[in-house]
Amino acid sequence: MNRIHSAVLHDDVRPVWSAEVISWLLGSPLPDHLLAVLDLGAGTGLGTRTIAALGHSVTAVDTAEDMLSVLRMANEGLPPGAAARIETARGSAECIPLGNQSVEAITCLQAWHWVDAVRATAECDRVLTPNGMMGLAWHTWDRTSEWVKALAAIVEPDGIPADQTRSVPGEFAGRGTFERKDFPFNYELQVDQLVQLASSWAFVAQRPDQLDVLAKIRRLGEQTESPVTGLVGFPHITAAFRLQRPS
Repeated sequence: MNRIHSAVLHDDVRPVWSAEVISWLLGSPLPDHLLAVLDLGAGTGLGTRTIAALGHSVTAVDTAEDMLSVLRMANEGLPPGAAARIETARGSAECIPLGNQSVEAITCLQAWHWVDAVRATAECDRVLTPNGMMGLAWHTWDRTSEWVKALAAIVEPDGIPADQTRSVPGEFAGRGTFERKDFPFNYELQVDQLVQLASSWAFVAQRPDQLDVLAKIRRLGEQTESPVTGLVGFPHITAAFRLQRPS
């Protein structure tokens, strides 16, 4: 699978970021309080587009040009006002291509566990204004669900992997007003989409028995899809963290 096809697949099958979650990460601003936002590790912009739809201006930064190119293509289908509020730039969390105190909020969605936390935290401090908001979030599986347990038995033969949310810097709790909030949601998708989603997970794509694993996931989806909607419910919890930087 080439990189651009992989990026398109990522954009097609990964869950979006709700307005409720994004607004909370930005500090729950009033509707007329519009912010300059950095979406760090933006990927294909699943969160970027929600930020822009809420009226904020947003710069999407990612190391991968193929991901950003999918975001730019997606922008063509957005309302003109929202599309005009989105800019893209190549860069990393350790070297953010923005000026000092140039943004009022930063989001990093499903990405902070990839960064050098010490260097990235220093860079975020540099570009964020006083009283700025830093928001980190991950879509995680709801492991209390029997359906998720059945899926995990197929794709996690070695047990539950490391919790990505543990990469939230411990010093956040001592650097301002720090909060965590969980947002449960049920990601509904067709069986084919479920299989495509699983194929986009690196821990599945890299397995020598990938085709067998995907066949088992298809059977699980077919056994549990709704006879009314034809959709499979995939229970998730969005684990969200926000830190308001002191003046």
